[in-house]
Amino acid sequence: MPNFLLINRKYDGIITLQLSVSTIIVWTLLFVTPTNSDAQNPISTEFGQIQLKEDFSDKNENWPYLTTMENLYVPDKDEYFMHRRHKSNPYAIITDWKNNLSTFNILTALKLGPADNESQTIGVIFLVQGDGKGAVAFEFNKFKQYRIKQLVGAYYKFLSGDNESQGWVKYSGLAGKNDYNELDVRINLPQIDIYLNGKFLQSFDVMDYKPGGMGFLIGADTKAKADYFYVYTSDEGKIEAELDSKQKEDNKSAVEQLSKMRYELEQQKRSLKECELERKTAVSVLEDGMADLRQQNDRLALRNGQLQEFKNQVLIEVDEDVFLTLAENLKSEIIKNQKLESQVQVYRDSLKYTHAKYSKLKLALLDKAIKKAEKEKVIREAAEAKETTEEIEAELEDNRLTKEQENWEEANPNVTAEVDTAKVKESNVEELNEEASKPKNSEEVAEQEIEARPLPVKVRKAQKKQD
Repeated sequence: MPNFLLINRKYDGIITLQLSVSTIIVWTLLFVTPTNSDAQNPISTEFGQIQLKEDFSDKNENWPYLTTMENLYVPDKDEYFMHRRHKSNPYAIITDWKNNLSTFNILTALKLGPADNESQTIGVIFLVQGDGKGAVAFEFNKFKQYRIKQLVGAYYKFLSGDNESQGWVKYSGLAGKNDYNELDVRINLPQIDIYLNGKFLQSFDVMDYKPGGMGFLIGADTKAKADYFYVYTSDEGKIEAELDSKQKEDNKSAVEQLSKMRYELEQQKRSLKECELERKTAVSVLEDGMADLRQQNDRLALRNGQLQEFKNQVLIEVDEDVFLTLAENLKSEIIKNQKLESQVQVYRDSLKYTHAKYSKLKLALLDKAIKKAEKEKVIREAAEAKETTEEIEAELEDNRLTKEQENWEEANPNVTAEVDTAKVKESNVEELNEEASKPKNSEEVAEQEIEARPLPVKVRKAQKKQD
C-alpha cells in the first residue's frame, strides 16, 4: 500500500480515506497553514432556504445503510449510528444528495461514543470534488481538540494548528463526553467560516473549488452518533442552484439529443453505404447484362448476314418454280412435325392419365388390404379374449372344487378315497350323471350328503380331458 492518502469509491457516494501520518508530516511542511480569521470578515449571508433536512428517523436513500465487517452505519432512534471497525483507516460517509450550491450552510450535531480507543475522531467533510482530489474536513477528538484539513490531490494539508500537533488545536469550547457538539459550517465560495457550539472558530479560503459532496468523516476504530444534518442556502443561492440544475439538465438533454442525432447519422451513413454497395452491385449486373446483349446482337447480326447472303444467292441462282417447290415442301414438313408433336402430346397425356388411374387403383387395393387385416385382427383379438375368459373361468372352477375338497377332507379326516383314473370310463360317468338326475327321497339325499365327497383334482382334470 502506498504511504499516502487514497480515495476509494467502494460504495455509491462513499469515499474511503487512507492516511499515513508520516506522509502528512512531510507534506504539510510544503504548505502554508493559513488562519485568516482576522484577515477577512465572516460570511453575513442569510441562509433561510432549507435544501436538505435529515433527522435520521428512518432509513432513506440519502444516507448509506451499511452492515459489513468494517462498517456499521444505520439510523437508530432518531440518530445516525456510526461504527468504523477498521483499526487503521478513517472513512468518509458521503450523502447521496447531490449538492450544486456554492453558497450554503451545514448544521449538524455529533458526539463520540464509548470505546477503548482513545484516538477516536469524528467530523464533517464537505466540498468533496468530483475527481476525488479535493475536499475540506473538520473533526474533533476526546481530548477536546479539533483540526481543519484540506485534501490536495492525494494528501492532506492542515488549515489549523501546526505541523508538530498534526493540525490539532486545544479548545475548551468542545462538549464533554456523551454530549453533542454542534457544528455550523458556512460557505460562500471561496470563503469558509466554521462555528463550534455557537462560537466562531476560523475563516479561510479554498481556491478553484466547485460545489461538491458532503457527509461525515469518521476515524479508525471509532464509534459516533449524529443527531441531525441540515443544509441551508440563501435566496440567491437557491435561484442560482436551480438555474445551474436547469442548465445541467438542459446540457444533459442536449447531450442526449446530440448522441441520438449522432446515432441516427451513423445509421444513415451505414444505410448510404449499403445503398452505394447495392448500386454498385446493380451497375455490375447491368453491365454484365449489357455485355451479354451485345454478344447476342453480334451473333444475331452475323446470322442475319448469313441468311441475307443465302437469300440473295437463292433468289439469284435458283429458279422461281424451284424456290416455290422448296417452300411448299418445307411448309409440308412443318405441318407434319406439328401433327407429330400433337400426337406425342396426346400419348403423353394418355400415359399420364393411365399412371394416375393406376396410382388410384393401388391406393384402393391397399385400403382394402388394410381393412381386411384390421377385421382379421379384431376377430383374432376377440377369439383370444374369449379363450382367455374360458381359461380364467376354468381356473376359477378348479380353485372352487379344490377348496371344496380341502373343506371336505378337513371335515372327514379319517376317510380316504382312491380312484384309478385309468378305469374311469365315459359310460360310467354318464350312468353316474343319469343316477344323479333321478329323483331321490329325503333319506337317500341325506345319506349321500354324509358319505359323498368331491373327487380329487387330478381325477377331475382327467375326466375333463376325456370329455
